[in-house]
Amino acid sequence: MLKRLARPHALFSHHLRTHRVHGQHGLHTQSKPWQPARRYKIMTAILTGIGIASGSGIVLYDTNDLFRYYVQTFQRSGKAIATGTVIALDYQWALMNAPEEEKESAKSACHKRSAQRVLDTLQSLGGIYIKWGQHISSMIFVLPEEWTSTLAVLQDRCERASSPQEIRQLIYMDTHHTLEDLFSYFDFEPIGVASLAQVHRARLKETGEWVAVKIQHPKLDEFCRIDINTVSWIFDTIQSIFPNFGFYWVAEDMRESLPQELDFSFEAENARKVTKQFAEDCTSLVVPKVLWADRRIICMEYICGTRIDDLEYMKKHHIDPSAVSTELISIFSQMMFLHGFVHCDPHPGNIMIRANENSDTGRNFDIVLLDHGVYRTLSKELRVNYAHLWTSLIEGDEDGIERYCALVGGCDHRLFASMLTGREWHTIRSTSLSSARTTIEIDRVANKPTLHFFRRIADILSSLPRVMLLLLKTGDLLRNVDELLRNASKPGQYRTYAIMGQFCAKAVWVEAKQSIVEKVTTAGFSWQLVKRFAVAWWNYHRLEYSLWAYNIHSSLRQKLSIF
Repeated sequence: MLKRLARPHALFSHHLRTHRVHGQHGLHTQSKPWQPARRYKIMTAILTGIGIASGSGIVLYDTNDLFRYYVQTFQRSGKAIATGTVIALDYQWALMNAPEEEKESAKSACHKRSAQRVLDTLQSLGGIYIKWGQHISSMIFVLPEEWTSTLAVLQDRCERASSPQEIRQLIYMDTHHTLEDLFSYFDFEPIGVASLAQVHRARLKETGEWVAVKIQHPKLDEFCRIDINTVSWIFDTIQSIFPNFGFYWVAEDMRESLPQELDFSFEAENARKVTKQFAEDCTSLVVPKVLWADRRIICMEYICGTRIDDLEYMKKHHIDPSAVSTELISIFSQMMFLHGFVHCDPHPGNIMIRANENSDTGRNFDIVLLDHGVYRTLSKELRVNYAHLWTSLIEGDEDGIERYCALVGGCDHRLFASMLTGREWHTIRSTSLSSARTTIEIDRVANKPTLHFFRRIADILSSLPRVMLLLLKTGDLLRNVDELLRNASKPGQYRTYAIMGQFCAKAVWVEAKQSIVEKVTTAGFSWQLVKRFAVAWWNYHRLEYSLWAYNIHSSLRQKLSIF
């Protein structure tokens, strides 16, 4: 039986071998039934290789830090680049295929789709991408409304809080001490979480002092460099979509600012410096004392308070929001025009208000300034020219505005004046800066409809010195806080620019005196210098007196509620 079964098999094998040999001599060759088996072996080998590679990859991902870093870097960069590519193709397709009469609506729809794609990507990546999105959402003069309104949700976005294990590990890595070595109490529930760091309440083991401990999110350190480079690529993509807008300065600014923001030793030094500069001034400014700082951890004095836009808190403690606004503008005017060392991120989350009935200033509150990571130092020339520009703006002096706009930015003076003040040109020209902005004016300034307008704004922004860009941003943030507080107060005239003008006038006067003294020292006495001194003295006191009178008049009107 077995022999009968084996014989046909042997004959069949001989038949296959015969046909294979004949085929080699050019004779008729039939189809090769062995090929499916060969393909099966190849596919099996490929699938086996993929399985081994996948398994090895999973093991390496879980056990090898360097391998995991490269995989995650590829994933993060790939996601950002893919988003940029899809956006570019979407714009090209939408605008190329839309009829002429439908191009504006097609462009608006594409703006909305693209902004939503960017928002989804930023939220999934987190970290500095959230910081970038927050910055972009405030660029109402540059980006279309569809972009800024969509990304505005990032202003309230908080990063996922780091776990207790991550906090312990970071503290040990940076200080070479365990958490228990440093603190007798540490609340792992953060009192604040932002895009770059989170803050915890703790008690020092050595002194028993209550402190605020700011800890950087650990993952930022791992991907910071590649994320910054990827953001630069994204801006290149956006600039290719909007070739006339010149967005790349934003990426350059981030490349300069972020490394300093991510090194808390810079923040500690800035906090100490600004404290020293205001030590002799009678203001309500309070800067939390820095006890110690490392690159990713900073330990500060703990101060109770609330955000400066908490109107209910002010009402409860009988704090006048208008007085708070006046003090805030005074503090930042001193920074910009007298000290030349400016905190460039004064959003409400970085400014606290604290009730203080025993203040030496005569006010019943303190203004607590937080997050000292972003400061800029102004050169003496820029600081004085900027002060001259503001005195010209306050007086509606177009010749002066044009002259000092050229010195600080070299740009369209009327448009730049509107960007600085948030006011229309005819308001500036008629010396009406101290009038409150109406809703109609705000809408007209914020919602200029033409693409030509956006291009002019972008041209100015791309040509300005980087420090001026941050001053613009600082001014916008302060104006928003100021208007919120003023609107919550009793009716009265708008005193913000009158307060700023007093510090501008002082800066110009101090510089003029110093310049004249230097001239006398080097060249000797002359009647020309006497004349110059007299003119400077008169200009200072004329403006100072008029602003002082205006402030007194405005204050009386507000207290008496005279309309």
